[in-house]
Amino acid sequence: TAVKCMKLGAYDFLAKPINLDELVITVANALKSVELQQEVNTLRTQIEIRQSPDQLLGESAAMQELLRTLEQIAQHNLTVLIRGESGTGKELTARALHALSQRAAEPFISVDCATLPETLVESELFGYEKGAFTGAVSQKPGRFEQAGSGTLFLDEIGNLPVAVQVKLLRVLQERCVRRLGGKAEIPFHATLVSATNVDLEKNIKEGKFREDLYYRLNEFMVRLPPLRERRGDIPLLVKYFLDLFNRQFNKRVEGVSSEVMSLFTAYAWPGNVRELKNVMKRGVVLADTGIEKQHLPEGPWHQAPGGVAVVETVPFKAPEGMALKDLVKQETARMERQVILQTLEATRWNRSVTAKRLEIDYKTLYNKMKEYEIG
Repeated sequence: TAVKCMKLGAYDFLAKPINLDELVITVANALKSVELQQEVNTLRTQIEIRQSPDQLLGESAAMQELLRTLEQIAQHNLTVLIRGESGTGKELTARALHALSQRAAEPFISVDCATLPETLVESELFGYEKGAFTGAVSQKPGRFEQAGSGTLFLDEIGNLPVAVQVKLLRVLQERCVRRLGGKAEIPFHATLVSATNVDLEKNIKEGKFREDLYYRLNEFMVRLPPLRERRGDIPLLVKYFLDLFNRQFNKRVEGVSSEVMSLFTAYAWPGNVRELKNVMKRGVVLADTGIEKQHLPEGPWHQAPGGVAVVETVPFKAPEGMALKDLVKQETARMERQVILQTLEATRWNRSVTAKRLEIDYKTLYNKMKEYEIG
């Protein structure tokens, strides 16, 4: 019936006998609706990327290499496995891959496998037909169908029950999905991107993860560097979060003290960029003019970092009439100079060790010292 067709996703229906003019108008409207939806999806993804560039922000060699890799693999329909610690930006990386690809106008569907109850995983992923189980009063498409020709992102893939892993393997092999309680084979056209922060190889040995599924998911592996491996990006991230939370909380906090920056660059950041973001949010909320040590949460911040020198700095005040991009460039340079100077002091002016700690080559350090008139 017409009602059933509409429930299944039909755009419209025409009564017999078919009027050719009505048919042309209806088809044209349907095509326009699809185009508008694709445009909305594209804009939504672009806005999400621009509003949340936290974890992908960086000028370190590791981050530049990551961005180059994403641009290359986004042009191909590959099954990608993103590996990284908690807080390194796995979902944001998946969204960036989607935005950079030819599928950017199509849906981006995200599923957190770690938070899905085991009893709901299959119905959520594969969908179900009416009467498939108690409470299934109507049919529902799963996330595989919802992804259309876009991207399906399965976060924390290592948490999937083994029984569901078998079904996922079948989908990847046959590129078809079958709803719970259904018989129809529904084509799966989307690109699958998955992510994990666990040791899948260890899980395979322990029988918790299927080896054949692992190789299906790992067509191309992307590793996200933890923040401790790109300490040179910390000043840039600090500046970004400072601006972000100043706007959010209508504050005018001018920066972080040299002592705080020393603590930041010496800290291991087990929670990575997400942890830095939370620390900066707290600091902006509590501080009036600048973020000091007392504005940091309890923990390692209140233990003196051995060998880290403290350099006094003057709070930055923006000159009137200066363009925003020039302000950002000037403030980033100020913070970069501060970090280089602090690291040199901490290493007793050993340039080789300083370059290694900052993850830059010796020539880059030499040029920056010359640029900032250090030493």
